[in-house]
Amino acid sequence: MAEYKLTHNSLEIGHVALSISLQENGQYQLTSTTKTSGALAFFRNDDVVETSLFELSEDHIRPLSYHYQQALGKKNKNISLQFDWQKHTLTNSSQGQDWNLTLTKGVLDKALLQVALMLDLNNPASQVFRYKVADGGRLKNYEFSHLGVETVNIKGTEYDTVKLARQKGSKPSITYYWCAPELHNLPILLQREKSYGTFEMRLTNVKFYD
Repeated sequence: MAEYKLTHNSLEIGHVALSISLQENGQYQLTSTTKTSGALAFFRNDDVVETSLFELSEDHIRPLSYHYQQALGKKNKNISLQFDWQKHTLTNSSQGQDWNLTLTKGVLDKALLQVALMLDLNNPASQVFRYKVADGGRLKNYEFSHLGVETVNIKGTEYDTVKLARQKGSKPSITYYWCAPELHNLPILLQREKSYGTFEMRLTNVKFYD
């Protein structure tokens, strides 16, 4: 279980909780819950729940299904993905409409991107990590570039981290990740600069289960 605080220009706007559980059939389920908090909670409710069912195949992640639920006031946004690896078909369902994409080896859902990165960081020789992610009804390219090592302070504890820059496709915006090897390469800090300020996601609590 990992918990994060979300801020915008140092003002609290939400919290994120991430957990992975082993199912009886040997598959895994990742659950990510985002809840608005602070001043933002007085104006809007953008609570989001993401769940991803996946399996490990030869030390690689293979998604099986993904669900995204977002509460937008009185409206709800629901998206689901079904990965059929035998037929090589990805079915995307959103707002009552379905469409299919051709599924190729290595394709991830958005929730599993971070987990795949944590596993791949165990290869110290790699300087660039590239992923194809099913996002918005199509496959998008995500790339992480190694920027070096930095020390990050989390609630009084100093962590030696690997700093990475993440870019999505050809978009100019970049998200920076600081991953701690002593926490199984868990990202303990994420930052993104935008024209209207700095967004940050900082680890507040983590617990690993055997």
